[in-house]
Amino acid sequence: MDRFVRVSRVVAGHDVIIGKAFWAKRFDERSFDGLIDPVVMLDHFHMTAPTFAAHPHAGISAVTYVFEDAIGAHVNYDSLGNQGPINPGALHWFAAGRGAVHTEQPEGKEQHVHALQIFVNLPASKKFDAPYAVHVEPHDIPEFKAPGVRVRVVAGGSNGVSTAHTEQLPEPFTLLDAFLSRSSTFSHDLLRGWKGLIYVVSGALRIEVGDEVRDLMAGEAIGAAMEEGAAERAVSIRFASAEDCHFVVLSGPALNEPLAKHGPLVMNTREQLEDRIRAFQNGEFGKLTIPQSV
Repeated sequence: MDRFVRVSRVVAGHDVIIGKAFWAKRFDERSFDGLIDPVVMLDHFHMTAPTFAAHPHAGISAVTYVFEDAIGAHVNYDSLGNQGPINPGALHWFAAGRGAVHTEQPEGKEQHVHALQIFVNLPASKKFDAPYAVHVEPHDIPEFKAPGVRVRVVAGGSNGVSTAHTEQLPEPFTLLDAFLSRSSTFSHDLLRGWKGLIYVVSGALRIEVGDEVRDLMAGEAIGAAMEEGAAERAVSIRFASAEDCHFVVLSGPALNEPLAKHGPLVMNTREQLEDRIRAFQNGEFGKLTIPQSV
């Protein structure tokens, strides 16, 4: 067994239901023994009507990726002045830095947003940077294709396919939205010093990482790490499915920094966290305006 390759146990998502319009499978970094750093939280959610009031973020990127099968857009509003739809297949990366306010919601009748909300930690050196957003439309997301395999390279790179907008992100990060047909396989390299989360949206998936093998069903995830100190540049993750399968891969360089969390605020120390809470209460995160017609 390669002592520099680590794989978590299989973790089932926690069901979160809010009213009649929001339901999700939620994963928290504490369930993976440090193996999904820099990912702090993942929600695989469905939303059919506005659910959340405007709320603050600081110290993280709040990342929204809307799956292609969503019906209607997830509409974004933030205190930076950004306003507009996150269409099916689009990515919206909100690097909150020292603090900003936003909300996202479906608007109109018979809308059904199917998406991921990902909290990606910012390094200590960037937690007090000015907030900004990166928006990527569906047609700007490249794909890797092979027999029985289609992978949308939403951020980062895989198998020679990479995204130009990754350079606009605070730190390197890979987000893959992958589809396997029956009896197909796909491989992706996890780089040395990187950690990641693999989540099955639908179907069943076998994952091989070094000498480790995990079998996952829909709604389940694992964490995987290629630790610093390994002689190899990367470890290959092999994915195989006996049936049609839809899964996602989230990975980035591990920060290995302490976390102080309060909901959507994630800092390194309790003192920093209390400072950001006071800043929000004092109006330093700005305000957003939602049109009255919405």
